[in-house]
Amino acid sequence: MNTEKKNGIFSFLYCNRVKVNKGSTPILNLSLLFSILGVLTAPWLVVAGVIVALALGYKFAFERNAAGFSNDFDQVVKGAASNVRTVVDNVTDRVEDVVDDVKDRFDGDDNTHE
Repeated sequence: MNTEKKNGIFSFLYCNRVKVNKGSTPILNLSLLFSILGVLTAPWLVVAGVIVALALGYKFAFERNAAGFSNDFDQVVKGAASNVRTVVDNVTDRVEDVVDDVKDRFDGDDNTHE
């Protein structure tokens, strides 16, 4: 299976959504990709959740090509990777600053005790 066809399948599964609403309040908005993953990994939990949700009056809907999720899946993955890189860089910079501050404080304390 070529990469373009795989991306097409993932894009299709990502853009199509399973929605659960209580009145006009959205409760759950999962891509078909993660819905299938949930059914494959914990089918008993999904079945129990659906039964409870129906008993409590929640409404289920399937939305094709959902607005806001129509990007190519490859772009979504690249955007997520970029976000992760940015967060890791920011955290690394802050940790380095804290370590430098602690070192400076200990170095300053050592000089005052001599």
